Amino acid sequence: MAKEWGTIPDHLAKFAMEQPVFFIASALGGDDVNLSPKGVAPLRVLDARTVIYADYWGSGNQTAAHLAGGGKATLVFISFGEKPLILRFYCTGRVAAKDTDEFNALCAAHYKEFNCAEFRQLFVFEAYRVQTSCGYGVPVMKLAGDRRAQPYFRELLGEQ
Repeated sequence: MAKEWGTIPDHLAKFAMEQPVFFIASALGGDDVNLSPKGVAPLRVLDARTVIYADYWGSGNQTAAHLAGGGKATLVFISFGEKPLILRFYCTGRVAAKDTDEFNALCAAHYKEFNCAEFRQLFVFEAYRVQTSCGYGVPVMKLAGDRRAQPYFRELLGEQ
């Protein structure tokens, strides 16, 4: 049974940051819905409404375009472990562009263990609704490990 909140409760913030992968879905007007899987390591829940995500270079940049145009995003976290749960943060958001004061301040405060030069941008999301559902339709799966996609991605593009 689904439950809803107007802010992010602490126990759900903890759950979100413990998942090894999450998904960002975004849309703007009549555009197609963009759905991207993300590694959760660069995700931070800052308070009951604010979530930041450090975005690496990769495929297109549709989420940034949707947010810049006033679109919305949904962050989806799924438990693949023994205790099923699906968690959604319904958000508005903006981009903190690389090398801006906001980007630099957020990196210094929340990403000391990362090389911020590798980030394309930061997403700053404001959650206006939080929802959980059972997750019993999601299979139980085991994580094999994180991957460092940057060198492989650059190789695919013919870059050094």
